[in-house]
Amino acid sequence: MIRDQKTTVDYLTFRTQAHPEACLERMRPLFGEYGPSLRLERLRHGKDGWREGADVKLADMRLGRLDHGGDAQRGWVRVQMEGKGCSWVKDWDAVESIEALPDAEIRRFDAALTTWRGEVSHDLVVQAHAAGRFTTGGRTPNLEQHTHSQTSKGRTCGVGDRASDKYGRFYEKGYELLSKLPESVRDLVHEIEGFPVDGIYRSEIEFKSKTRPIPWDVIDGRDQYFCGAYPFCADILPGVEADILQRRPERAAQSDLSAALANCRQAYGRTLYTALTAYQGDIGAVWDLIVGKEHNPALVQSGVLLVPH
Repeated sequence: MIRDQKTTVDYLTFRTQAHPEACLERMRPLFGEYGPSLRLERLRHGKDGWREGADVKLADMRLGRLDHGGDAQRGWVRVQMEGKGCSWVKDWDAVESIEALPDAEIRRFDAALTTWRGEVSHDLVVQAHAAGRFTTGGRTPNLEQHTHSQTSKGRTCGVGDRASDKYGRFYEKGYELLSKLPESVRDLVHEIEGFPVDGIYRSEIEFKSKTRPIPWDVIDGRDQYFCGAYPFCADILPGVEADILQRRPERAAQSDLSAALANCRQAYGRTLYTALTAYQGDIGAVWDLIVGKEHNPALVQSGVLLVPH
């Protein structure tokens, strides 16, 4: 049974010798009451050498992709669940049904820790690297920094080599969340979920099965695997509260719709108010003139129709 975890699953890639439809059926239990809405939407072609591909969708919201087919792939089917897809999982215990598929194995797994009150920062990561807190096996991995002249763009640290079994990614998550809002309102937003934007930070460890397999118990024991990646990861985990945002995936969809409506208000609010006055307050008449008859694909894919507002 999966314990109360402080880290979250932010990416999962697995492969199996099962049929694509069997993969889909075994994935349904992970999503609880949403499981019956899980489906495959065929793409024009696969990627990375696979002949066929399909988006994995929850209703119309994309969660990841499935690729299969091609002589070079020798019967393998690969499923990639991205961060958004992982955030919608209701029961990680149910991953046992996937593990039971023929020759099922994890190819990539990301564990993430989000801190909210400034417990971790860009400067702390840089200082920890200089102090040897990322050194394992006698070797200190490379630290690569990505910075911007504009503070609002956020800063990122990459530790290690993306082509190896382990890679660390550390970045200012608050500014990333802020960047998703309309530019016209960003300067007015100083808090997200009640926490200061500059205090929200994400630490991610990406595990890949380049030279050794990744055991399935990494999902149940992700806190321990996160801590074992680098001494710094063990330093920052004790006493840190759970990742609120990732445990409430509906917030992302709610924020997307809220941001879109705020953008409409900024761009057309005055025009609509003048029109409403001209029609003597008859909002139905104005609505009939401006509302479309098709959904916004980006908003639908973000899940706005699946959550309350």
